[in-house]
Amino acid sequence: MPGRIPIGRYGRMTRNCNRLRAGILAILLIQPIAPMVLVGSAGALAESDLGLLSIEDLLDLEVTSVSKRPQKLSEAPAAVTVVTGEDIRRSGVTSIPEALRMVPGLHVAQIDGSKWAITARGFNSQFANKLLVLIDGRSVYTPLFSGVFWDVQDVMLEDIDRIEVVRGPGGTLWGANAVNGVINIITKPAAETQGALVSVGSGSIERYFSQARYGGRLGENAHFRVYAKYFDRGDLASDAGVAANDNWSVRRGGFRMDWDAGTGDSVTFQGDYYGGDTNEILVSGDPGEQKISGGNLRTRWDHEFSDGSTAHLQLYYDRTQRKVSSILLANRDTVDLELQHRFSPLADHNVVLGAGYRMTADDLSSAGVKFSPESRTDHLVSGFLQDEIGLIEDWLSVTVGSKFEYNEYSGFEFQPSGRVLLTPHDHHSFWAAISRAVRTPSRADNDVTFIAPSTTSPGDFDIFNGNRSLEADNLLAYELGYRGQLLDSLSLDLAAYYHDYSDLRSAEVTVCSPPFSTPPFTCLVFGNEFDAAAWGVEAESTWVATPSWQITGGYTYMRVDIDSRSSTDPTGFELEGDTPRHQFHLRSRMNLPYRLELDTTLYFVSALKSQPVRSYTRFDLRLGWRPTDHLELSLVGQNLFEKSHEEFATGFFSQRTRIPRSVYGMITFRR
Repeated sequence: MPGRIPIGRYGRMTRNCNRLRAGILAILLIQPIAPMVLVGSAGALAESDLGLLSIEDLLDLEVTSVSKRPQKLSEAPAAVTVVTGEDIRRSGVTSIPEALRMVPGLHVAQIDGSKWAITARGFNSQFANKLLVLIDGRSVYTPLFSGVFWDVQDVMLEDIDRIEVVRGPGGTLWGANAVNGVINIITKPAAETQGALVSVGSGSIERYFSQARYGGRLGENAHFRVYAKYFDRGDLASDAGVAANDNWSVRRGGFRMDWDAGTGDSVTFQGDYYGGDTNEILVSGDPGEQKISGGNLRTRWDHEFSDGSTAHLQLYYDRTQRKVSSILLANRDTVDLELQHRFSPLADHNVVLGAGYRMTADDLSSAGVKFSPESRTDHLVSGFLQDEIGLIEDWLSVTVGSKFEYNEYSGFEFQPSGRVLLTPHDHHSFWAAISRAVRTPSRADNDVTFIAPSTTSPGDFDIFNGNRSLEADNLLAYELGYRGQLLDSLSLDLAAYYHDYSDLRSAEVTVCSPPFSTPPFTCLVFGNEFDAAAWGVEAESTWVATPSWQITGGYTYMRVDIDSRSSTDPTGFELEGDTPRHQFHLRSRMNLPYRLELDTTLYFVSALKSQPVRSYTRFDLRLGWRPTDHLELSLVGQNLFEKSHEEFATGFFSQRTRIPRSVYGMITFRR
């Protein structure tokens, strides 16, 4: 069967394990030396300047994505990870997908130079459709396939305050498609990005990148910032070992303005524009090119009635355009309006309720992928209500609520959940949850017709047809978790889950009239004939070894079993094996004398059983130096253990690509 592991797997796995042990040994060898050189170093910056937080500070980080209100991480009854802006800077990554590798429970796999497969808790693919992604509360998933085009999700990384990742269903607050998780990228207020910043860099894959930002004041109570950035990334390697011709370049600019109007009112207005080109080699061997462009405008009004009673109104407009060679030309306009109110009607009750409306209109034309109709306008109306009830003060609370939606694909949907938080000690909390979530059918599920090479019969082709009677994918999730401070310098976060899926999308063999007699064709129509069970464990721990040295480790076990019932779709095995069983990462951050920073990250990802993708070990290293308060120099090496490795072998019409070893340098000036 396709994707079976070659006979030589054992030897390759042994070599990878040797590299893994060598990387861990290298970090362990540094550990005994580090406290001697770090403690009392006259040339080192204070830990607050370099972002090394204590365990208490880490557990007190504010999150808003779990309950749509500010709360401490230690009080969140969900599996949630926070990636701070300082984590991103110290990791040396240059894109949001790369930053997400630091999160346990996520599988991040680069397909080629500009494409990623990203999911939480299984079912990964280029068009993964069970993960909701937001930037400053603005949903960036596309109704085209209920997923995310990662090549256009970008901001100036220095402007990110934090990335909150909720692993598990978030449909009660965020609605359909928040099935396996929610990623909420939150940028800093304009008041926190004052002054000038200029950064330039170059390297082997990062051929050239630059960015500039300026922030200032408008009167006494208003602040603004404007930014521009550009990057040009070179070719990765094809499976044959030659250049993959998948270089790409994107330019982007934007602004943000925050105004404190007084009397409890504040207003935010921001927008972005981007445009660029990406190249690729199609499976036919022909060169392909994508042109991407778009922009957005968002305004938000917040009002504080009293302590514990707030409201906000948010409106945004989003425009995207994508031209994929001669295959597809897609234009989409989206308008979204949201109203939310938080208040306490009774003692020990914290109620959040809201309503929303979204209109999205598209125009899809192509010579390769057909949509009928080519233009469509869809409307989504939603409301939600959630009540957090304190049963025993500072010890036991229960959260119940539900989202209610009406969409034009599957009609009325409701997504209830119940959560319990038990805090027997200030440093230890336990939580449990039962949730229902749905993934509504997409535009492609309903209206598409396209021809693709067969995944089961090499040399043949499949004709896929949409189905307007398709129902929503359903999930009933059971979760348990623990989060606590084991020692003054050690924290532990554990989560276990069991996901019960029903009515998952399948592709059923049907009768149709193929356009050609040869080569052989198989006609398929989308159906709801798959059920599945998924379960796993996610663990993360942080050890603050010294005030100048911090180590974070994470481990993920994921498993998916597909029940194809009476389905004629043979790809259930592929869905089971497109996610690795085991993942592991270890990050070390050190502040050295003379304003030096040494940061290392080790990743291990096990093989994909349904693809010819072996396990791999990746080691990244960053050396930073701040010779003055205004100047920062960085040297970053990525994937240093191997010449190249493959992370995901199945991309839409694109060739198999390997991720090579790379290095880049960067200079940043702040004033």
